Amino acid sequence: MPQQRLIEINELILEKPPGFVESTIAHEIGHWVLHVNQDEADGTTQQLELNLGNFGKTASDVEEPFVCRGASADTKIASIEWQAQYFASCLLMPRCVLEEKRKGRDLTKWSNLYKLRDEMGVSISNLTNRLQEFDWIYIPKGTREIYPGKDAANGQQRLFG
Repeated sequence: MPQQRLIEINELILEKPPGFVESTIAHEIGHWVLHVNQDEADGTTQQLELNLGNFGKTASDVEEPFVCRGASADTKIASIEWQAQYFASCLLMPRCVLEEKRKGRDLTKWSNLYKLRDEMGVSISNLTNRLQEFDWIYIPKGTREIYPGKDAANGQQRLFG
């Protein structure tokens, strides 16, 4: 509810595993920062720029100021969700912090990943996705095998780590 400067979260998330609450809140903050026209939420301007994010609605149909950056018409929903999730990952797991925390750890061991998850206050899926973005690990879909990057999973060895 942008005009009220309010993000509502279902209270049932409090029953979810560790890190889920933090990840959900960061994801919703991502929507607020990336997709809400702040000036319009403040009531200082009307959203005139291309009506992005309003999915074809006219100005009179739109109840909330909402902007989507960089999405094509057929992928707007997937794009805005990806953007919010990526924002949350960057917010909760900055590369510089992860680089420091991974020192001396074997990231191909689930026990080390769960310890890192607890330290970062995120969900294990968010952590493994973020680590895979950096190609520090690779987990083939449908498996629990962890490789030290995609090249290692394909049988190639890294010369430099």
